[in-house]
Amino acid sequence: MLTRKRKKRKGFNFRRFFYILTFGVVFLFLLYSSINLLIKRQAFQKEINALLAEQEELLKKRESLKFSLGETYSETYLEKIAREDLNLKKPGEIIYVIKKEGEPLQETESSEETAETFLDKLKSFFNW
Repeated sequence: MLTRKRKKRKGFNFRRFFYILTFGVVFLFLLYSSINLLIKRQAFQKEINALLAEQEELLKKRESLKFSLGETYSETYLEKIAREDLNLKKPGEIIYVIKKEGEPLQETESSEETAETFLDKLKSFFNW
């Protein structure tokens, strides 16, 4: 059997170069796209974590506001506000005011001088 020897070309193989170049360009494009998507995903994950933390904080604030709102409807809270802000007192009660240093002395009205009731003072306070 006779075998033929192939002649090896020592010149430039354009077809092989084209395949390698195409494969290299596609590989670099896919690598760039993957890295770009990874960076965007990490940025979005940071934003999601920040928003979740803010949501948690707002939920806690909402719960505290619900608690304080329920507290404002209680009779003890309304009585406290009436005593502290409106300087009201119950009939027959004596109020002693302790003056802090540097504060001017304020005169309070006695219950005999004013004929307004507790409800009248509350109405005037909330109506301006």
